[in-house]
Amino acid sequence: MNSNKDFSDLFDEDFEVTYEDAPDVSAGFSGNADADRRPVRRAAEEEPPEESCNRRDPYEDRGRSARRKRGGVHLAAPIQKGGRTLSRISGILIRQLSLILILAVSIYVTYTFWRASTPYGDITESIRQKTFSLTLLAYLCVPAVFLLFEMISFFWAMTRVRVRDAGGVWKEDTGRGLTSFLIVFAASYLAFLFNRFIPSSPEVLYGLKGALLVYGSMHNTLLGLCAAGVASCLVRRYLSR
Repeated sequence: MNSNKDFSDLFDEDFEVTYEDAPDVSAGFSGNADADRRPVRRAAEEEPPEESCNRRDPYEDRGRSARRKRGGVHLAAPIQKGGRTLSRISGILIRQLSLILILAVSIYVTYTFWRASTPYGDITESIRQKTFSLTLLAYLCVPAVFLLFEMISFFWAMTRVRVRDAGGVWKEDTGRGLTSFLIVFAASYLAFLFNRFIPSSPEVLYGLKGALLVYGSMHNTLLGLCAAGVASCLVRRYLSR
């Protein structure tokens, strides 16, 4: 029999050869089957000793964070208290500045009226003789009204507004005195514009016209003083908030 023919008869073209996996012989020699199935950590996956020692406890981190926050509150309280104290001191100083400016305006206007009074009468001689002409009396009426107004403004600027709410009652500085500075300058400028329309006779009108003429001549200087006074009142109002 031909060998090639015998093989072709036994195995056709669709013949396939398959191999079965051999059983794990080493498993039979292990004394503990569970130990054999236990996963083995690779050398690359082992945790370095430094990292394991430096690992932080999350609860410890939270405690540190809480202590930092509590420490921040304790530090913020004195700072906030110091800021309020500084604000109060600044408010007091600026309030004093407003009062000083009211006094400065009063002194300046009074001195100017005194110095310019000669054409309308001698004030010193009239006080000594206790006799005043109508012209001098009319002239002195304007500075007298001015000084009365400034005295009221001075005490008004020292007061504060009483405020009441659910938290209690306190006094708040609203910048009182601002209106007085505006009125002083506005009156001086109006006197400068309209004194020329007042007639020069009789004597009363002559004295009144002279007083308005003197008061109007001070509007440039009063502009600077009153502007500073208005600014001080606005700053007081801002600091009280």
